[in-house]
Amino acid sequence: MDILLSQDQKQVQKLSPAMRQSLEILQMPTADLCELIKKECKKNPTIEIDDRRNAVTFSKEKSDLHREFLENIEETISLKDHLLQQVPEWEAKEKEILLKLLEFITERGFFDGDLQNIANSLHVGIDRVEWVYHGLKSLHPHGIGAQNLQECLLLQLDQNAESERVKLAKTLVREYFDELQNGKIDFLSKKLHISSEKVIAAGKMVTRLNFSPMSGFSNERNIAIIPDLKICQYDGEWVINFNSEHIPLVRFSELYKKMASDCCEKDRETWQYLKKQARYGKQLYEAIGRRQTTLMEIAKVILERQLDFFERGPKFMKTLRLIDVSERINLHVSTVSRAVRGKYIDTPHGVFEMAKFFDAGGTESISQSAILERMREIIKSGKTPITDAKIAEILERYNIHIARRTVAKYRKMVNLPNSRQILIHAAGKGK
Repeated sequence: MDILLSQDQKQVQKLSPAMRQSLEILQMPTADLCELIKKECKKNPTIEIDDRRNAVTFSKEKSDLHREFLENIEETISLKDHLLQQVPEWEAKEKEILLKLLEFITERGFFDGDLQNIANSLHVGIDRVEWVYHGLKSLHPHGIGAQNLQECLLLQLDQNAESERVKLAKTLVREYFDELQNGKIDFLSKKLHISSEKVIAAGKMVTRLNFSPMSGFSNERNIAIIPDLKICQYDGEWVINFNSEHIPLVRFSELYKKMASDCCEKDRETWQYLKKQARYGKQLYEAIGRRQTTLMEIAKVILERQLDFFERGPKFMKTLRLIDVSERINLHVSTVSRAVRGKYIDTPHGVFEMAKFFDAGGTESISQSAILERMREIIKSGKTPITDAKIAEILERYNIHIARRTVAKYRKMVNLPNSRQILIHAAGKGK
């Protein structure tokens, strides 16, 4: 065998440490960013937290508006409230069952209780408890309530639009989880008769999922959901404000200025060290500024596109894609995706995950989320069990044109009961 040596010239784009830090800060939830700032200020002698905060309003030059926002915004939201916000149509007994189920959620977000015991303790039928339990597993944070890691990952994959990669990822998790965990790419490629590249791509999709749905929640079940922004009406005008009180301001410390002045000529080594730390401090300050600017730009597009949602409620949410925002604010779509991950907006209709406003499903004029809200309303208002075909017919009256099989798919996606399940549910109420 001849061995040939060759030399290829390639252009490879590498991220600088400053760029990497900027991307990490961009995707950090507010609570995590807060901790990072405090940690950096402790170890970096050149920067400190500035307690003298100047109120800044981005959408309107009115300091009283900013103060009003800071006084009224909810600093945290409990897991209980976060889940209940998502099921306003549930009856009181169903919400009571949900709260009981939460007592058996582990620190990772998995369910380790016994449904029959819960039914007995609340004096309700097992069918009703099962109905609520399946409903819990359709809520955010996605994957919560799963009985094991595999189910947790599958619940998250169900949130994605069907594609070849999603289907493959589900197959890998459901049937070849051990092999996937052990990185047996060649084995999986041969077993499934597909290229190793497809296996790797599906595997990467799985690794990006949340392996602990309760991450970011405290043991007391009080979250770490701190809304990054609030969108509300003030004097008849829609405005956007940052919940910036939770993000400490950073400034160069007075101690650093004095040390820099004293050792500039006397101690070159100390001076070089301080210069290096000051550079890190400046990078942190600038990265936080870019994060806030990016979130504000995205929020402006959300407000403009989803104005009907803010004025009239979830049933009027429109389709909005990440690529639409990317093109509007001239940022790569992956940057927009990082920016919205784990961020929340306080709205007149409750606190919503920023990602909720992006929906590639549905139709051109109405989002998948809005269609689901309509379906919930139709199912709840029906005096008798209603079929998928009938729901599709009613949706037509709202100019929502989807097929019966799409209705069935949406039902399954978020655990809306079908006509048979409604009958079981109704029977369970009598127990």
